[in-house]
Amino acid sequence: MPKRKNTSIKEYQLKNGSKRFMFTIWLGYDSNGNQTVTTRRGFKSYAEADDAFNKMSQTKPDDFVRQKQIKVKELWQLWFENYKNTVKSSTANKTQTNYLCHVDPYFGNNYIDAILVKDLQIWADKLATEMVKYSDVLFIMRSLYEYGMRLGYVDENKLARILVPKKTTRKRRDIEHNVYTQDELDVFLDVAKQTNLTIYTYFKLLSSTGLRKGEALALTWSDIDLINNTISINKTLTYGIGNKLMVNSPKTKQSKRTVPLSANLKQTLLDYRKGQKIVSDKIFHTYQGNYLALSKPTQWLNRVYAKDHELNEEYAKQYKLDENYVLNKDLKHITIHGFRHTFATLLIENTNVKPKTVQMLLGHANVQMTLDIYTHVNNKNKEDAVKSISQLNL
Repeated sequence: MPKRKNTSIKEYQLKNGSKRFMFTIWLGYDSNGNQTVTTRRGFKSYAEADDAFNKMSQTKPDDFVRQKQIKVKELWQLWFENYKNTVKSSTANKTQTNYLCHVDPYFGNNYIDAILVKDLQIWADKLATEMVKYSDVLFIMRSLYEYGMRLGYVDENKLARILVPKKTTRKRRDIEHNVYTQDELDVFLDVAKQTNLTIYTYFKLLSSTGLRKGEALALTWSDIDLINNTISINKTLTYGIGNKLMVNSPKTKQSKRTVPLSANLKQTLLDYRKGQKIVSDKIFHTYQGNYLALSKPTQWLNRVYAKDHELNEEYAKQYKLDENYVLNKDLKHITIHGFRHTFATLLIENTNVKPKTVQMLLGHANVQMTLDIYTHVNNKNKEDAVKSISQLNL
């Protein structure tokens, strides 16, 4: 490593172990006889700090304007202009939404150097009770402090001084409550078929492949290989900045994959295509042949549940059954993502498939996400075993 000539540049370490560089520079005396000294920190490399030092060293004391206070919302605008060009548009959109919902209402009008550590701690603790991925919001505030340090608005990252909540009282919906058994899925698909052919085809696709909502909506007919019986997952629908619908690459590197096309699903797709009145390269589309909004599947799901309730009411009325029959017979409500869990759960329960294979089919970024589903299935099997032994009563 070449020797670093500028001894004014010092290396320091953040609490997470990351290295940063800083410097203090004396520019001389201004016309009023006052010394002009300033400190800059937060540089990720020596070269970056050296470049900033050299530029500042050319500044005359009378021309130097000391960094003034800046509000969080103003710093956000400066930071976001750079950040949005370094990530996917969909990621930038989520970050912007998180800022507007969880940062701006609390600190937007505060001067960043005036925020107390106590206030940051209270805010972080509250986030942990309201969100599952509250770390995404903490990332924004942490980044604003780091950026503010580089620009000279703050001397330290105060967020590094809080105790980050380790747990949240709000958890993701448990997998076991967000899946269908085989019998429940059969009933759901039967009701979906009575509701609308497009709706039925969409949910048949989700429950037969484990595709994510956006991946299924982004499919084109060219992605379906009817000869080799495969489906190519190479894109997804997301919302970019300004909630503009756009086609993007899959969620992760592992999400780009090829999944098997069962004979049953293949026939469903062929029947669906034959019944299409509008010619489009997209499998699911608007009347104009464009992609559907990401909110459409939830609307479809609600239609199926409404149809199910309607059918149960008609049956109860026909056979003069009380309203409790309808309440007991209505389908359990799950989320769109629940059909992905249902596919994985049924696959694990009914085959000898290995975790790595399920990871490949679902496009999980890591096998731990797959093992979480395995844990759910294994726990269910243990409960069934205990019940069976209790009933046997030997």
